[in-house]
Amino acid sequence: MTRRGRVASLSAAVLLALLLASEPWAELPRRIRSLRAFAPRELAVRRLGGSGAAFDRRFFSFLENARRRLPRSAAGVVVAGAPATDSYVFLASYALAPIPVSFDSAAPARPGWVVAFYNSRPPAGARVMAQVPEGFLTEPAP
Repeated sequence: MTRRGRVASLSAAVLLALLLASEPWAELPRRIRSLRAFAPRELAVRRLGGSGAAFDRRFFSFLENARRRLPRSAAGVVVAGAPATDSYVFLASYALAPIPVSFDSAAPARPGWVVAFYNSRPPAGARVMAQVPEGFLTEPAP
């Protein structure tokens, strides 16, 4: 076995030991089932099944679909229609990184920023760029 392989095996063993020491034993079978079910899937599906999106899986689905439809020129994304709680802000920032995210839809439109409307329709006159599950994307401000 190569040095790199030994280091990888040792790292995996240490992580397993830490997991076993920190998690309740009753939780382990559920985590193993989840790992088996999601490990071979696409990254976005694995994230959807993970605990980070558990508070609102539809919001994660919305973010992932919005991320795939964002133009390369998008300078940032304003998320409208979602609560600006820590969970929502952290998940949006993570899912859309490295693009900056704001939840302040009342602020004046910034040039190049796309507005993503979650579970709501854009205002009349907004130029809809794409309709995604659970929402809409409007064109960047000029």
